[in-house]
Amino acid sequence: MSMALTAPPVADPLSGKDAPTRAQVHALVAPFARLSAFQGYKSFVVDLLLYALGIGAVLYFDNLAGKIAGGIAAGAALVNLGALLHEAAHRAVVPSRRGNKVIAVVSMTLCLFNYRLWIYDHHVLHHARTNVKGNNFLSPLTMAEYRAMSPLRRALYRAYHTPSGLGILPYFLIERWPTVHFWPGKWLPQRFRRSALGYTALQAVYAAALLTVLVTASSGGAVSALLCGFVLPYLIWYATFSMTVFLQHTHPDVRWYRDAASSPPDALSVHVGIPEWINHMSHYGLEHPVHHVSAAIPHYRLKEAQAALAGISTPPVIFLRFTPANLRDVVTRCRLYDYDAHAWTDFDGTVTARPLERGQLRPALRTAHDLQPGSADDTSPGIFFPAERGQAATRSPSQGERQTV
Repeated sequence: MSMALTAPPVADPLSGKDAPTRAQVHALVAPFARLSAFQGYKSFVVDLLLYALGIGAVLYFDNLAGKIAGGIAAGAALVNLGALLHEAAHRAVVPSRRGNKVIAVVSMTLCLFNYRLWIYDHHVLHHARTNVKGNNFLSPLTMAEYRAMSPLRRALYRAYHTPSGLGILPYFLIERWPTVHFWPGKWLPQRFRRSALGYTALQAVYAAALLTVLVTASSGGAVSALLCGFVLPYLIWYATFSMTVFLQHTHPDVRWYRDAASSPPDALSVHVGIPEWINHMSHYGLEHPVHHVSAAIPHYRLKEAQAALAGISTPPVIFLRFTPANLRDVVTRCRLYDYDAHAWTDFDGTVTARPLERGQLRPALRTAHDLQPGSADDTSPGIFFPAERGQAATRSPSQGERQTV
């Protein structure tokens, strides 16, 4: 039985209509895409100070308890910076284009993410190919693909789907971070590789500097400093990031797609519910469905925008309260996928869920070219960046990709 809940609707301005048009949806959320320099920079500075305080505590305290507390604070700051880097890359933190890039590059470097790889993977592949097989986080295999794998690869894939959810972090560390967030994999177009390698070097320099400081400047020993100042913060950050990305787009009620032409990105994300104080502290990063309608909405308006979207979305936005039981339900039911019948199955072929089509927020009449990597759509403000007036709705791949630079 699915553990999904439906978010309670707010007042419906479109009552009497079966489904809002895409224009109506965007008109409703557009007022929330107002940027504030004060609020944006304040969030960035506070997060930087929290990270510096955490690393400072690791260096200052002799006792292990103080170092652990510092490591937890640094890890929480990385989680917050992770939410900011996501928005800043969409130019949705402050009004200044250069300010957003500075926030994005600094935050990604501290988080050990590669700015150039993120831009292409997240903007061009994820937003234009949401829940498309092979282009997204932990894309489900078919039964035939699973059975064709070697015994070792099958065992690894099963480990990624352990009921506890503990396999999601190893998947990220083994399959994603090395070639999606650090070193440019073969999936990256050749013309972006030089830039990506520059950001790889930046990551390496920062990591080396941090490790050197922890080893040489800590008052309580190098091993404890490395564990509390490097391993613990990045464990917290990567575990949070991988769990977030998985739950935002994997659910028994969410479809996946074999190709981009059949994918309706606006409707393929889950609103994950967490305690309000954590939601606020982490910049409302889990208020995610409205982000796929307009990525131009900043974190300080996401909660209100998500509530507005929940009031008109047809069908209702999928809401999942984050609990161990709900996590277990998602991981155990969403293992393999039949892309033809649109059904989730277990490893023995047993059907565990049949998600219905939830793509009303995006029009059905789209050409395959519209969703190819590098193309953009001016009627979807913020999919890459806020739409620029006067540009054609359909761009060539090279033009669209240059928009992500």
